[in-house]
Amino acid sequence: MDSTKYLSVQSLTKYIKYKFEKDPYLQRVFLKGELSNVKHHTNGHIYFSIKDDRSVISAVMFRYDAEKLNFKPEEGQNVLLAGNITLYEARGQYQIYVKEMQIDGIGQLFLKLEQNKELLKKKGYLNPEHKKPIPAFPEHIAIVSSSTSAAIKDMITTLSRRYPLVKVTLLNTYVQGGRSQESVLTNLSRADKLGADTVILARGGGSIEDLWTFNELEVALQVFNMNTPVITGVGHETDITLVDYVSDLRAPTPTAAAEQAVPNMRDLHLRLGELKRQSDSLLLTKIDRSKKHLESLSNYYKFKNPNLLYTEQTEKLRDLTLTLDNYMSMSLREHRYTLDKTKASLSYNNPAPRIKDSQAERLRTEDELKRRMKALLGQKAERLAGNINMLESVSPVQILKRGYSYTTFNNKIVTEAENLKVGDMIETSFNRGTVSAKVTEVNTDD
Repeated sequence: MDSTKYLSVQSLTKYIKYKFEKDPYLQRVFLKGELSNVKHHTNGHIYFSIKDDRSVISAVMFRYDAEKLNFKPEEGQNVLLAGNITLYEARGQYQIYVKEMQIDGIGQLFLKLEQNKELLKKKGYLNPEHKKPIPAFPEHIAIVSSSTSAAIKDMITTLSRRYPLVKVTLLNTYVQGGRSQESVLTNLSRADKLGADTVILARGGGSIEDLWTFNELEVALQVFNMNTPVITGVGHETDITLVDYVSDLRAPTPTAAAEQAVPNMRDLHLRLGELKRQSDSLLLTKIDRSKKHLESLSNYYKFKNPNLLYTEQTEKLRDLTLTLDNYMSMSLREHRYTLDKTKASLSYNNPAPRIKDSQAERLRTEDELKRRMKALLGQKAERLAGNINMLESVSPVQILKRGYSYTTFNNKIVTEAENLKVGDMIETSFNRGTVSAKVTEVNTDD
């Protein structure tokens, strides 16, 4: 057999790969399907499969392209992707190198947004009682946004124009693409530890795919759990993201978020001017009234003759002294009457006589009880003596004393001769002592 006409597996694989790479129809392939077996490698590459109802293709998206994504690929997502077909030589398996990927159908994104919103609503995270008040005069504001966006420039300009006293810290953040979610979470956590009065989370407008980082459930939970009040200004006025529902204040745009975060210095100046005018008017009015009152007092006839004041006060003191004396006398009389009444009541209710009578009654009762007990004991003694005599009269001991005896066999009293037989050992008890005997004859004749 001529082996030269046989190809090695490697050679065939390389040839097929060459065909794949030279085919112009396979250099730019557009596919749609469902993501499966999605694995995010630590090096940033994404490995997955794209499938439909009948077929499955292996796919890989390298880190350079994956960083451009504005969403995180997950199991079960329907996507549109573009890439080139190639062959993986180690396994002889063809696959697609994905260059671009996007969610297939905006409706799916809106559905996921509504699901996340419903989940937060069920947990009570959207309730008004969770909203923290926004400080009226903040000293320090932290902004979580991209430093290269046009929105951040407008925000800083607005803050500087409206309230130049405030300190602004910008945390440069990815707000779009595959790294945006992690970047937003990290910088929100950093902002919460800065000791700022308010945190502004903002980015400019865009499609729902561009804004999707702010619809991620994990980002919304981070905003909800912030200790610092959060103002969100994401997208345009018509864009409402998931973080807007859980933030402490939602602004329609980033610039509006900056406006709502600080007061307007011009308005403060106008308000201070108005308050100053009101204060001056009130002060002048009070001074005028006090001046008129002082003038009326200076013309008062008693002030022109001070002796009248002294005489009047002396008379008033005398009247008060008499009133006080009368009141004290009346009060003392009432207290004496009450005291006498209380003494009489205590004397009437004195328990000493009743105690003495009770003691005498106790002594009489004690003597009567002793007398009755003595009589009862005498009766009981006589009854006991009679019972003893009666018991002694029927006692077997008394009978034995009169010369009688009784015989036992096997510890049982023998009452009839027929209960014994010749040879039985019997025991006869007398008043004093016993006798053991052996039966030699039994006579049962009556």
